[in-house]
Amino acid sequence: MIRIACATLLILTALPALAAPVPPCAGAVDPAYGAVGEQPNVAVWYAEDLKGWQAPACMGWQQSSTDAIAASSARFRHAGSVDDLLTRFAEVSRYTSIPYWSPNNQEWRLLIHNASALTGPDQKLKREDFTVAELSKGEPVLLHMGGSSVNNIVYRMEVVERTPDKLTVSLENAVALRVLGIPMMKEGAGQFLFAFERESGDVWRSYVLVRVGSVLNVLARPPMDQYANRAVALYRYFAGLPGRDPMPPNLLRARQAAER
Repeated sequence: MIRIACATLLILTALPALAAPVPPCAGAVDPAYGAVGEQPNVAVWYAEDLKGWQAPACMGWQQSSTDAIAASSARFRHAGSVDDLLTRFAEVSRYTSIPYWSPNNQEWRLLIHNASALTGPDQKLKREDFTVAELSKGEPVLLHMGGSSVNNIVYRMEVVERTPDKLTVSLENAVALRVLGIPMMKEGAGQFLFAFERESGDVWRSYVLVRVGSVLNVLARPPMDQYANRAVALYRYFAGLPGRDPMPPNLLRARQAAER
């Protein structure tokens, strides 16, 4: 575990900066896809790194303020169908099995502590997991998820594109987030994009983009490696890969602490 922390620190302080995230729908992705079997390439940007940046129109994001963005891209092998990938999104109750490496605590932790599909924008309106057929309609569905620090955020999930060789799913908070009555995140300020595309045979490409637009003071936001580890955890789960990979991601975009 100490080797993981040391390797992550070296990556954080040594690698060059990238300009801005580029999803598959907008051209050559940034960060670029890695080779099959390699760790995903991950980039993290804070608000000051993205002045003037707007999400490409093809993403459909109604972008407000941005505190941080994390992007993860990789190639992986998947012998199943696109609906096998979609099943992992449909089975919301299983999200509670997603592990991530916590650099602060130096241990594996669960990314999501509780999750449920919903029939409406209230966490009490729980229902059974969605079916692939329901998600395949391309209509928004609601669910809630909660972690160790913030519980029961209601999200809106939608299948943007689904073909035998491609799957794109978007996710965003459907209601504003308040903690102890204090506004922390506007509706739609927490956004996720999951894009999977078959390259050839059983080789697929994955691009995961996470945007957080909070009203937190920048001094209170998590460090870059926490954003990176969460992005990788989501990629590995929805790609159907083993969750507990002992190697750190290739974090390509980072600032040294001395530069802040």
